[in-house]
Amino acid sequence: MSFPLTHGYDHINVVAELDPVAAVRDGELGDRMREFPKLFPAGSPDFGLAVQDEEGWRIECAGDLDPAAARYTLGHRLRMLARDDPGEAPAMLAAAGRLDPEEGEQLAKDEWEIGDRRYRVIRIEKFTLIGNGLMEPPRSTDALHCARDALDGLAVDPLAPAGLWEAQLRLNLSGHLPIPGTVPDIVRTEALHAVRTHPGVVLLPPTFTVVEVEDGRWEPLTGGDDPLQARDRLAGYFTGLLPRLREFHGDPAAPAEIAEWEAAAGEILASAGPVYTALGRTFRTVRVSRMLRLGRDGPEAPRPSDQERYGLAGTSG
Repeated sequence: MSFPLTHGYDHINVVAELDPVAAVRDGELGDRMREFPKLFPAGSPDFGLAVQDEEGWRIECAGDLDPAAARYTLGHRLRMLARDDPGEAPAMLAAAGRLDPEEGEQLAKDEWEIGDRRYRVIRIEKFTLIGNGLMEPPRSTDALHCARDALDGLAVDPLAPAGLWEAQLRLNLSGHLPIPGTVPDIVRTEALHAVRTHPGVVLLPPTFTVVEVEDGRWEPLTGGDDPLQARDRLAGYFTGLLPRLREFHGDPAAPAEIAEWEAAAGEILASAGPVYTALGRTFRTVRVSRMLRLGRDGPEAPRPSDQERYGLAGTSG
């Protein structure tokens, strides 16, 4: 069937007055953009699934590390949906069999039209704001508005009311490209192509990464969907991961070491963050912002270099 184009994909609906909660969030964004004025990539993109129906596009899920993993997720979801949709079940199961075959290779196809729905593997870019050598920490409004699984079922609405600072950030991101020399030429070429084909940008709920700061370097250690989950996982690094690592290497930790790690975890859980100090080590929680590019035909799918990074062939229609 024919699917409608994405209305307003390259527009930003700036409004003079936001609702009170949105106004506070937009004001805090403005403060952060002045304090952390530069955009910085925050790792490789994530991949997920989006579905288009009569109401428009919505994100089904996200968080896969490569396009193939997102296709396997789509195959699994189609098998689940087929149980409740006898009319479309044959088409869903046929697609699932190509995406998640019992034998042979997966079909590298990122879009499927089944009945009155279109399913697409999507590409989600991650970035952070930096200033004075620091990456942006969580915002005061994040604890209230960052829910776990926040992307599941999220409507993709480029014309949702936006404040002045959100509009400015989206404009900055629309034409943002990797710095020459920091990525392979093909990656920059594809990014330039994406700016032209998918000039629209919608901001998505953030995630949070805990990095260890040592000798001026920031090494990612763990993270979460909200600042508290990231903090809890940092504590779990000391109480869960470290003891298991020692056991795995055949050198179980002594009771005194375990007690020391548990004390460190307790100090972390008692701290409000975003900076944590434990056993002479320093950790910071970093806010990882996320964005989705939009074009006339909807959200951006994986790029060829995304496929090749994992030794996969390019996608087919």
